[in-house]
Amino acid sequence: MGILSFRHTIRSSHRLAQILTVLVRHGFGHLVVSLRLERFVPFRKKLSHRVSPGKDVPEDLSSIAARAANAMEDLGPTFVKLGQALASRPDLMPAEFLSAFRRLQDRCRPFPFDEVRETIERDFRRPVEELFPSFDAVPFAQGSIAQAHYATTADGTDVVVKVKRPDIDRTIMGDISLLHTLAELVERHMPQYRMYRPRMLVDEFAHTLRQELDFVNEAAITSRFYDSFADDPSIGTPRVFWDLSSRDVLTLERLSGTVISTDTDFAALGIDRPRLARNLLDAFFKQFFELGLFHADPHPGNLLARAPDRWSLLDFGQVGRMDESLRTRLAMCLMATVRRELDLVVDILDDLDTLPEDLDRSHFKNGLVALLDKYEGMPIKRMRITTVFEEVVTMAREHRIILPRDFVLLGKSLATVGGVAMMLDPDCQPIEIITPKLRQLIRDRVSPGRVVRDLGTNAYHLTSMLNQGPQMLRRLLRNLTRGQTRIIFRHEGLDNVIGEVDRSSNRIAFSVITAAIILGSSVILLAKVGPTIGDLAILGVLGFVIAAVSGIWLLISILRSGRL
Repeated sequence: MGILSFRHTIRSSHRLAQILTVLVRHGFGHLVVSLRLERFVPFRKKLSHRVSPGKDVPEDLSSIAARAANAMEDLGPTFVKLGQALASRPDLMPAEFLSAFRRLQDRCRPFPFDEVRETIERDFRRPVEELFPSFDAVPFAQGSIAQAHYATTADGTDVVVKVKRPDIDRTIMGDISLLHTLAELVERHMPQYRMYRPRMLVDEFAHTLRQELDFVNEAAITSRFYDSFADDPSIGTPRVFWDLSSRDVLTLERLSGTVISTDTDFAALGIDRPRLARNLLDAFFKQFFELGLFHADPHPGNLLARAPDRWSLLDFGQVGRMDESLRTRLAMCLMATVRRELDLVVDILDDLDTLPEDLDRSHFKNGLVALLDKYEGMPIKRMRITTVFEEVVTMAREHRIILPRDFVLLGKSLATVGGVAMMLDPDCQPIEIITPKLRQLIRDRVSPGRVVRDLGTNAYHLTSMLNQGPQMLRRLLRNLTRGQTRIIFRHEGLDNVIGEVDRSSNRIAFSVITAAIILGSSVILLAKVGPTIGDLAILGVLGFVIAAVSGIWLLISILRSGRL
């Protein structure tokens, strides 16, 4: 599929040129050339910046990562969000890139209150003053997608109102379309990156961003958390005001609490630190292993503590999902790791389709053994869960193991929550809390009722195969006998050669035609054939003009390609 096969408009063409120009400006011109997109870079930019790859001095990863982060900031909200998403994938990105991408900030100015008013009144067809008797016109937070205001409803409830930026949907969706095309080109022309599954990563990113653009989705998730913890006195989540929420506006109950840190005076706040730590772990283990939906960004700003042992959980814009199958595999993987049944760990990862075909299993298991030996016997209070998680995903990256996104988000969330709990109570034992839940999950999976239910599902699939199998076999044999069966294959590594040969052939043909025009025009001028102006044959002069234009055009195309 070529670069022009998507819906190519003037807007998308201009945006593509912007993206490529920014990449060139930040020193990634070799990527533009590798993707065969140098023809889309404006000619004047090629003259002022290096586009073609060369033998540059080797550069350390920190410098490359910093340039990549700067390029993403220059490219705007979609690419900033992409960088932030990649910062949550330590199984894919080296530490230098993770550090650079974590520093990415939206850095967006607030948009005027008149536009906030217009969005709210358009969605609810009522004046803002009637919906919110008190509404702070100055936002307390703003991002690339929305900004948030404090307000009060007609019944006196303090709320937070998120309002989406005007026209942000079209901007982001246009960039997503280009990212899909770029991912396809990376897989086609840069096979060394194919193992990272660029198209899959862009699909995941696009799905997440579409959900983030629709506030109804965030409202539904927030409401689900609210219902799940409604009977839990230790956890509070925001209540959704559905009559004041829409696709572009989200109204949530404003919760109070204190952002905790190592400098917090817990005694002055009346906080019971051990109970607060235990309640935090219980709340997130319930999300991981019972709810199947978990808060994927539990940084301190989203965790507010209230005396004596209560938490307020905020901002459910980023969540992870764990279906029953994935939860069971996670539980089995953790239990097998604790018991050092490493063959089972490898088999579970293989079932998840995460292992590369050429994985050295013996070497991988030796790495797991070394990691377990390092931490076995270490007191929990001396162990940094975040560091352990980083070492695990680093080992996965070194073996080119691509874990499911939600698997990584869960590990990141667990590491963050575990770190907060350990900061509150260094003597808490997360393993002792999680082990009973893992065992219960496994017991539920192999219970008689569950086995019977699975047998019923498998029986349906088997019956369906028996019913449809003969018909499918008959269709296959009929197509074979009629010569209608097609085998489609794609040869690897020849696309670049074919493209270069085709380009060179076209230039040679163009050069031969130009030379022929010059020779023919010379003969006409000498013979003075046809109409003349003075002693000059008009057809001969016209031929030289055409040849000059053709030659200049050929020279420009060679210069634009970056290869003289």
